[in-house]
Amino acid sequence: MTKKFFKGMVLLLCLTLILPFTGNIKAFASELEAPQIIGGSAITMDMDTGEVIFSKNADVKRSPASTTKLLTSLLFAENKTKGDLISYTDNSASITETALSGYIAGGVKAGDTMTADDVMKAVMIFSANDASVLMAESVAGSVEAFAKMMNEKAKELGATNSNFVNPNGLEDPTNPNNNNSTTAHDLALIGIAAYKNDWIRETMALEDAPVYLNGGRIDLETRNKNLNKDGNLGGKTGTETLAGHCFVGFYNRDGRNLVTVVLGSDYGSDGTNVFNDTKSVADYSYTATKVAYKANGDEIGNVDLSYKLFRFFGPTKTITAPVILAQDVEYYKNDYNDANATISLSNTDIDAWKTASNNNVDLTFSIGNFTETVKGTIGLTTGQIFKANLPIYAAVIIGIIVAVVLVVIIINLIRKSGSRNKRNRYYR
Repeated sequence: MTKKFFKGMVLLLCLTLILPFTGNIKAFASELEAPQIIGGSAITMDMDTGEVIFSKNADVKRSPASTTKLLTSLLFAENKTKGDLISYTDNSASITETALSGYIAGGVKAGDTMTADDVMKAVMIFSANDASVLMAESVAGSVEAFAKMMNEKAKELGATNSNFVNPNGLEDPTNPNNNNSTTAHDLALIGIAAYKNDWIRETMALEDAPVYLNGGRIDLETRNKNLNKDGNLGGKTGTETLAGHCFVGFYNRDGRNLVTVVLGSDYGSDGTNVFNDTKSVADYSYTATKVAYKANGDEIGNVDLSYKLFRFFGPTKTITAPVILAQDVEYYKNDYNDANATISLSNTDIDAWKTASNNNVDLTFSIGNFTETVKGTIGLTTGQIFKANLPIYAAVIIGIIVAVVLVVIIINLIRKSGSRNKRNRYYR
């Protein structure tokens, strides 16, 4: 009996100590620490909403190396079909660094052809630099003309901090200013657009595939060491002197689609650092939760509202009123979101009188490509409009009173004058 009593007391004591902390489990989860990665820049973006979940220097310009080929392949896919024959030129045949020519006896020469589908496989699986130039020249006629198309497409996708000079990401060590440059954020936008293309998405999902050139077969193996692990469905690698080791990865876990970008990682002894970085940011991003950005009742700024002095007529005037949140707003806390999050009035062409009668408004919460409509109010009342124009309204009221009094006096004078005239006629 004594032992049972003692055990019961111990259990009760343990529960007493543990229970107060159970309510904090969610709070601890929401304060999950961001991963420490080797890469100099990184981002995770929700491909469906555009929300940035993780960021490290996501707006810093860097060399993207062969991740450039996501944009190259996108333009190629938009302008070619799988069965098209693509011919080598003297220029593309001269490229030897990470090129198909090294896997064909005697190399390649101008006039040799591949199907467009094999060119896509060579670029997205093997990252062949000569095949990237094949893409560029077959679409635009020259590398220079294709680079112009790349920059136009980048701007169209919202990648406004990027500049491309070639289709493969090879760097010019003699002229660092003549290299491709982008940001992790821009590359995420480009990656999402590329991933939405069926041809590109299906190709990057292949672990291996053969391509045919000059009647010979070349067996390609993916450079993506994360493929088919932890929800990774594909990606594009890149390695260069200035760029370091780079990777753009595409993930799906439990129906949620994320793109990860890591730029400027170290290659390391076995080339796995960038893939370890990617796994870290992907794991974090799938468990991260939103935290408070602004609270219900917070003022987010002021708005100038115009109105007619007498509601429907009179001179137009303006009045400044505070814009106030009418709900809590949450976000993923990171350096990119902290620098770019804004809440603004969706419609600024609002009449002050109408606002004073119904001050509920829609606000736009935006971060980069992500936007959300949230509820707000404008702190303005009819009394404030009257107060702002009190001297004018008082003068008008006084003027009206004076006018009325004058009218009454005049009417009375007219009546008295009429009565005297009647009496005068009566006594004649």
